[in-house]
Amino acid sequence: MADGNNRKKVLNPLLSYLEDPAPKAINGGGKNADDIQWARLDIQKETLSKSLKSISENKSIIAHAGKIHLLIKMFDDSLAPSWTPTDLFETNPFTRLVSPAYNGFLVETSKEKIPEIIKKIKTASNDRIKVDVSRLESIKAFDRNAVLRGKSLSDFDFSNDENQFNIWILPFYDPNARFSVAEELEDLVDEDVITFGESIYDNVFDGEKRTSGTRSFKRKLKQYLSHGHLTFTAVVKNNNDFMKLIGSGAIYRIEPVKKVTTKSLPPGEGEEPSPKLINKETAPVVVIVDGGCSSKSYLPLNVINIKPLIDSYHADLKHGNCITSLVCQGGAWNNKLHLPQLECKFVSVQAISKRDVSPQPTTEQFINYLRVVAEKTKGVSSVWNLSFNEASPSDSVDEISRLGHEISLLAREFNILPVISIGNVNSDNPNTLCPPADCEAALTVSGRKASILGEISSHCPKSLRGPAPGGMKKPELSWFSKLRMLGGDVKTGTSFSAPLISSIAAHTFKNLKEPTPDLVKALLINKAERIEHDLGLGWGSPWRKGSSMPWMCEDGTVTLAWSSKLKAGSAYYWNNIPIPPEMIVDGKIKGSIILTAILKPVVSELAGDNYFSTRLQCALQHVNNAGKAKNLLGTMKESTEKEIDSRSELAKWSPIRHHGKSFKGVAVDNNKVRLYARIFTRDLFQFNYASHHELDEQDVAFVLTFKSLSDDPSIYNSMKQQLGNKVKAAVIEQDIILDSDV
Repeated sequence: MADGNNRKKVLNPLLSYLEDPAPKAINGGGKNADDIQWARLDIQKETLSKSLKSISENKSIIAHAGKIHLLIKMFDDSLAPSWTPTDLFETNPFTRLVSPAYNGFLVETSKEKIPEIIKKIKTASNDRIKVDVSRLESIKAFDRNAVLRGKSLSDFDFSNDENQFNIWILPFYDPNARFSVAEELEDLVDEDVITFGESIYDNVFDGEKRTSGTRSFKRKLKQYLSHGHLTFTAVVKNNNDFMKLIGSGAIYRIEPVKKVTTKSLPPGEGEEPSPKLINKETAPVVVIVDGGCSSKSYLPLNVINIKPLIDSYHADLKHGNCITSLVCQGGAWNNKLHLPQLECKFVSVQAISKRDVSPQPTTEQFINYLRVVAEKTKGVSSVWNLSFNEASPSDSVDEISRLGHEISLLAREFNILPVISIGNVNSDNPNTLCPPADCEAALTVSGRKASILGEISSHCPKSLRGPAPGGMKKPELSWFSKLRMLGGDVKTGTSFSAPLISSIAAHTFKNLKEPTPDLVKALLINKAERIEHDLGLGWGSPWRKGSSMPWMCEDGTVTLAWSSKLKAGSAYYWNNIPIPPEMIVDGKIKGSIILTAILKPVVSELAGDNYFSTRLQCALQHVNNAGKAKNLLGTMKESTEKEIDSRSELAKWSPIRHHGKSFKGVAVDNNKVRLYARIFTRDLFQFNYASHHELDEQDVAFVLTFKSLSDDPSIYNSMKQQLGNKVKAAVIEQDIILDSDV
């Protein structure tokens, strides 16, 4: 009898699902008398009117071209998008909602118009306005206290001349107000109240043709005049200059820049792996943004020479070399751990300095540099490894960091999947993730320990935890954080977990016929071992001993993957998806089903707690022979639970939806399921949209896996035969045969 451990097995490729969904228009409801909170209506009429009268009499409020901002906040039971007070602050040239902000909304108006708002509140001429008044908790002027998020000036350190701040400008709608703000900021620049960092970091790729930071800023001011949003990084020398900046009436948010740093059974033994053995023709490429690479053994694998941002004397080359070795040969270096033997080439981006190096590039200079890197590496690699973090969490824990937001915008523009370490625990920060780990578009990676047998185990205590602001579930994935690397050193940190994910992501991109960053991200999450998200481990690790690569289907499983474009305002149905017969026993579903979907969201320029303006709701449903639908995966409670609970408990506005379940006997009267998906919106006024009908189609990636109770590979062919020409192989190479014990 043949030894079962030596048998060969055919690994079946991932299947692309080609079916278009059937849309069904949804008629949304509106506010009516049933939505009025009668018990507090009269109280709020009086309270809100008094607040507005006080604001109109406050002579210290700074106006630009007569325009000021009000900060309005809703009661906790009125946070749902349907309660946005668009009727009280009906859009017109004089008063309008301009943006979600600081746990509420910004209203642009003028002191002259406040009596009209008071009259509107007191008379409340229709039910819709009564709904708004009864659900609006407070109205305040957006003043210096709001800019500083309740901090005092003494909380800001001006002990040296290198005080960098990320600054968001108030989003005025009125063109004259924007012009007034621009003039105010130009005066602050001319007076050297704000400067823009060391010139050596400006326009690194332009050589002698560099544009100064001041000229670049004035160019950005012209963009502000066009669209009303401006974020920049500036150096403020002292407390007096800081007071002038805050007193300008132009600032929405200001945060000190935290220095970007790298942190740093045995995991491997024996002879060090040789980079010379890597197949340069077939190995995919990872862009490594780190301290650079000086290793003579790995430099031949650097496929593009990118001009450094940091010179070699100041760059953290030691850390960069370690990360490079793990990206290229993480499995080979750590042969005692259960890791796939993957090999990569790289592009070295020397942009991170050693600790305590001064001066540092500003956030602005760093992002400008990465933009040119993205242009130069486009088509070479879609995976970027970022094993660095700011030294501490954002001061505003409910708001997205400037670095996380900008990297996300860059990634979305250039179709990049950033893989970012979550950061390491220190005495001042035992839990909270550090930017740019709050990057929406990224795979954020935490660390985990290895068992005595080299298998994945519990959360690494040196690794920070999620979640992230904006309702995001972070980290998404985790992998070993104690690793051997170049020089034989054994180190622990999330810096070293991230390259393992970067490597497998790069190979996934290479093997898929039509990859996108979100499809690869969804596939890696779908293949991880956890159904429920964990704040330390995310959804786990995307590979385990004996398993196939993410772009292949395990014995006993079949995976469908596809990308689609959905419009807000309609429900979409992928009908008649067969349940494999191997999963139906005596008329009941037995086995597991996992659905992962990722939306490419519309996000707020102000990067606040209402960061996401679009969200995805999806469910896998069985429709019985009587036509009644039952949710198998995804409860859809996001739309029925209280908003405050739905945000915290169901991650309602997270762009990732991950639903999975092990079925032990759910009765069905046919073998068909359907996938339901719908896009919801909020705060579209900030983009000058009157309704969701003006919004473009939204990109969504879907991955759906069926798994039988046994490892019988027939489930794959069953699904493939039933779907027929609705599916095709999603991978470039098929018919791959591997030893079962590899």
